[in-house]
Amino acid sequence: MKLINRGLIKYGLIIGMILLITKCNYRTSSHRRFSQALDIRIPDDFKVIKDEYQENWQDFAVTYEITLTDESMLKLTKSIRESKFYNPQAFGNDYVSREMLVEHGEDKAVWARSDSGYIFQNDSDRDGYSAKIDTISLIAEFHEFHD
Repeated sequence: MKLINRGLIKYGLIIGMILLITKCNYRTSSHRRFSQALDIRIPDDFKVIKDEYQENWQDFAVTYEITLTDESMLKLTKSIRESKFYNPQAFGNDYVSREMLVEHGEDKAVWARSDSGYIFQNDSDRDGYSAKIDTISLIAEFHEFHD
């Protein structure tokens, strides 16, 4: 009888841990996620406008929108210009062309200048990233999707 009770408790704990982990909706913070993926340093001095995570089975999308101070925008744009994906010759407003992409290892992406600041886009079959940094309105928008 004691062996049965121990077994039930053990399996109950395992099932409870699995439910706890899956229901906690743990994910990497958007701040960290986009800093790493886009090879930039997002300053800590900002206000979150939107931080959304939407999932549909194995597919998901993340939208992260922040407003920055003048000083934090200067730090962010400096970080963009120091990124391994920055292409000083690239210019685009809504999209980038393949010729603008910077190859770094297996990654292909680009930070390009735009009329209102900077845009980012990568070239990937599964994990897509894009960003728009508006230096006039001091708003940064980041998007990720997994297909």
